Amino acid sequence: MSKSLTERDFDQVESWIGTGPKTFNLLYSITRDGCNASVFHQKCDNQGPTLTILYNKEGSVFGGYNGVSWVSPLKQLNQTDEAAFLYQLYFSGNKIQRKCSLKRWQTSSCSISGYGPVFGSALYTDLNTFKSNIQKSTSGEYNLNGNMDSYGKNYESQGTSSKEVNNGHMRVTELEVYAVKDGQRKLPDLPTQWRKTAEWGPKLLDSLKEEIKGIKPPKGHDVPHFNILLIGHLGSGKSSFCNLVTSVFRGRISHRARVGGTSQTSTTTLFTPYDFGEKAGLRLYDSRGIAETDRLDLLQCNFILDGNVPDFYEMTPTSLISNDDANFRQRPTLRNKIHCVVFVLDGSTVDDISTPMLQKLESYRDLLNRKEIPQAVLVTNIDKLCKHISKTFESLTVKEVVDKVAVLLKLPRNSILPVKNYEEEMESDENINILALLAVRQIMFFAEDYLENRKIKQIIRSRGEVNSDNGQGEVFGSDTA
Repeated sequence: MSKSLTERDFDQVESWIGTGPKTFNLLYSITRDGCNASVFHQKCDNQGPTLTILYNKEGSVFGGYNGVSWVSPLKQLNQTDEAAFLYQLYFSGNKIQRKCSLKRWQTSSCSISGYGPVFGSALYTDLNTFKSNIQKSTSGEYNLNGNMDSYGKNYESQGTSSKEVNNGHMRVTELEVYAVKDGQRKLPDLPTQWRKTAEWGPKLLDSLKEEIKGIKPPKGHDVPHFNILLIGHLGSGKSSFCNLVTSVFRGRISHRARVGGTSQTSTTTLFTPYDFGEKAGLRLYDSRGIAETDRLDLLQCNFILDGNVPDFYEMTPTSLISNDDANFRQRPTLRNKIHCVVFVLDGSTVDDISTPMLQKLESYRDLLNRKEIPQAVLVTNIDKLCKHISKTFESLTVKEVVDKVAVLLKLPRNSILPVKNYEEEMESDENINILALLAVRQIMFFAEDYLENRKIKQIIRSRGEVNSDNGQGEVFGSDTA
């Protein structure tokens, strides 16, 4: 989670307030204005309702809404406001949408000169942010001297401890206070596409098809096509993407890959390749969708990556391939190996990815990094985030999801590729096809770079062996990919 809320986060806060559309105007930020209680009061007193937001390095985002103004009384001022609430938006990077309403007859906030925002009473503070002046540490954090010792005293905690809100400490990377006013929030304008492309239309579609047709594996490897492995949870859209790419090149909606049948409801799935002939030099491998309790461990994934698993091998949760299996490919060559792995995630449910599933994906990613295999992510169901597919790269919502996925999987943003699979359509759609080809082209570029690196390492290795044979004692490198 970055140190700013997304538009969807503000939508959530707006719904919690529950009195119609709201605008949010930044009054105070500790990274901009300094973590100083006097400055806080100068900027935030008598401003009406405010939203306080705290962010920490673990990716937790929490705070409180105060429906009455902050003030600077000579003595502490306890106030009760039924509209006030505490909340969580993220915990350790995972979306947690939790509103904690004020308990009946309890104190919502306490204004104290020399203190920052205080939620709860002076005696029992559910969230006391800081007092006096706090300097930024060398780690880039502010070690706030407030506390959450009485969390749940004045506000409903819903069975959650303060440690499950702030990770057990008050170190933050940012604290913001926004003025909350009635009115329709204006979305920020994007002067240009957040991901630039040529103008969409028949010309771009034809150009992409021709360009993709010309992308070939480097010569000298005896590799006829790029091998691309699709990995994703059940129902993420792997098989549908295979159908999508097939549809683009056939010019009609294709149903080659079975969707919603073997991949989701059956225990048996074929390790299926999909080729596209001379129209595209790649082969997509559709594999069984992974689940949180899946036995497809790293060893099995390693066999697939190394080319030990033959095409159309039956994959089941209980029957896993081993090196003594009759079908096990004992001596795979580079033409059998995987050249790029593509994770497939449902863009409409990115915020709901469970911790076990994320850990499973991270374990695959770590294996791929060790083997130096490039990775990309297909974000499917993009039409649920953006009504007009041709405006995908102008949509703030899509951009937010792309940014979120990049952070979750620790991948560059140009590796995160939004697509819209064919689902209800019966006719080919130009915009859907363009988006698909933009993704395919990028994936092929990643695979091409991987094979070129292999070729360079092979050359360096051979030089090293020659130098070693000549008694020079110098080895330039080895092929570890």
